[in-house]
Amino acid sequence: MKSLFVFTKSIIRNLFYRGILPVLLAGVLMVSQASTIKAQHQLPSNIHVENITSQKVINAFVKVVNRYETLKKYKITLVQSKINSSTMQAQPVYNWNSFFRGVKSYQVKVGKYVRDSDHIKVEDLDEDVLTGWFAHELGHIVDYEPYSNIEMLKYGLKYMFSDEFKKKVEYAADYIAITYDFKKEILASKRYILENDLLDNAYKDKIKKYYLSIEDVELCTKDEIVMKPVSGI
Repeated sequence: MKSLFVFTKSIIRNLFYRGILPVLLAGVLMVSQASTIKAQHQLPSNIHVENITSQKVINAFVKVVNRYETLKKYKITLVQSKINSSTMQAQPVYNWNSFFRGVKSYQVKVGKYVRDSDHIKVEDLDEDVLTGWFAHELGHIVDYEPYSNIEMLKYGLKYMFSDEFKKKVEYAADYIAITYDFKKEILASKRYILENDLLDNAYKDKIKKYYLSIEDVELCTKDEIVMKPVSGI
């Protein structure tokens, strides 16, 4: 038994001096840390993430989805993708199951940078601004819920070609976010855009034209809004 102990001790000493044991121990530690991180940031079963490396962005998104109780029954994918006309975009996802069987899923696209900027990263936004932005986009998905796939096609066409309808839709998304108690965050995101000297005036003009103003949001409460948030088709 003593000779076995001496032999084992000799092997361990040999491994250590050759630098193999420290590497093995570091590998075990890294695997353990990776498992811990994965457990800490495990996503709800209905949320999927693609091309997002910022845990801050993921956490803000999950926080908002969790407050929108009615959305927990849908698959929602957060994906980083280039968007020419905006910073974020919420859309229904069409596939065989959704079109013929009525199974609904949605995606929220988020750009790497804030629109019209090549240096302001979305992941660097203040938490309230980021949360308010997601609250608005997920407000759109709540607004999409009652519509069938065929109705959503009509909805999309009206959004593209009718300024009046587009304004109703954007107002509705803001109102829905406010009724889910995101008023403070909605205000933060609007102020960030409208009071930011680094953003293009065309972007600000779009926000002023189609979205609730800061003053209108301030008049709203969780239980009382300026006008009924129904877009309708």
